[in-house]
Amino acid sequence: MSDPKYIRKVQTAVNIFIRCGDDFLMLHRNPNKWIDASKLNSIGGRVEPGENFLDAAIRETEEETGIRISPDQMQFAGLVKLEGGYDEDWVMCFFSVEVKTKNIPHGTTTPDGILVWLHKDRVLDSDYEVIDDLNYCFKDIVAGNVFFLTAKVNDQHNVYDVSLSRLFENKK
Repeated sequence: MSDPKYIRKVQTAVNIFIRCGDDFLMLHRNPNKWIDASKLNSIGGRVEPGENFLDAAIRETEEETGIRISPDQMQFAGLVKLEGGYDEDWVMCFFSVEVKTKNIPHGTTTPDGILVWLHKDRVLDSDYEVIDDLNYCFKDIVAGNVFFLTAKVNDQHNVYDVSLSRLFENKK
């Protein structure tokens, strides 16, 4: 298939939403980062060549926080596809994981930014600017819904033209 609309560079990544009770561990990115500078995001990063999304999520969690998790602790939350705005499109697999303690073995300062615990009701409504796609799916993550989000991104990395579908909604 040589149709240009199907030939796209794609970056794959994982986002892990670590939860302790009603609080989520979030990363406030350093202002000098090339992507999402000075914005609030979850733990995560790129999927390495030959690596699957689940293994990448486990690796990224340990690398960024020192928290060791196993596959049976992980819960699939959703899949996000961002088109445009960057040099390549992004396909990101979102996971959530419950931990028993707010202890962060590596501490709160990372090469990417500062780790902060925020109550679920404060993540989207705090002094931090969140990455734009979280405005569309964070409530689903909190609720335990499984979702699929596709959005276009402009040159300022703002999301628009969103399509959000849920595989199921948690009836908690």
